[in-house]
Amino acid sequence: MEIGVISYLVRHHGTADAMDFLSGLGYGATELDYRHVDGLTDYHQVNAGGAAEARKLCLVHGITPGAYCVGGLQKDRDAAYLRNVFEFAKGLEAPVITGVLDPDLLPELDELCEEYKIYYAIENHRGNVFEAADTILEALEGHSLYIGADPDTGHFAAAGVDPLEQVEKLAGRIYHVHFKDSDQRLPLGGGTVDLPAIYKELKRQGFDRMLSIEHNEYSGISDGDLRTALAHDLGYVQGLIQAS
Repeated sequence: MEIGVISYLVRHHGTADAMDFLSGLGYGATELDYRHVDGLTDYHQVNAGGAAEARKLCLVHGITPGAYCVGGLQKDRDAAYLRNVFEFAKGLEAPVITGVLDPDLLPELDELCEEYKIYYAIENHRGNVFEAADTILEALEGHSLYIGADPDTGHFAAAGVDPLEQVEKLAGRIYHVHFKDSDQRLPLGGGTVDLPAIYKELKRQGFDRMLSIEHNEYSGISDGDLRTALAHDLGYVQGLIQAS
């Protein structure tokens, strides 16, 4: 299991500065978000060649881009850009794409996953059709194993379902994890989500992909506070690993 962090948290920085920010805290892997202010990670604008350059920017700062976050894909807005998404992930050499998903895109998405041999992990999100494990699993029926889940533990809590129970249900189809607590303003581990139990369950399942920290996400947080919080988050997860 690899500890990573979603670069969405530092999207207000350009790609190079964001990677410098994260590497300075001791992170060695990221779920690279498409929304960095310099546009270098945006699949709408950048092709596979540009994605390869973005990968180099990450690596030179000691960060491996282990996943690519597209935020969310909607049928009426993003269908024309689906191949762009996979071209970027290909150039980035990211094995998995993550994001919220309009279920109407599943057939075309599945074809592209099989063509590019890249996984797509559907994120659950409060207020979305995919709020809970059951709706994700139902949607996955009839589709290839290239499409699976990206359980967001904080969003499960916000939706009023038990995060541990949801992770248990998704066993075998988890390709990425957003490791998050119930209260973004509290340190990771300070909320109601039983993160130690979830870590143990993922380990029991043999999950060997990225555990992506996505915490401390609230309006107005300063870079100084974010540094302190992300340093704590990394230490917290390292502690879970050492204790297991």
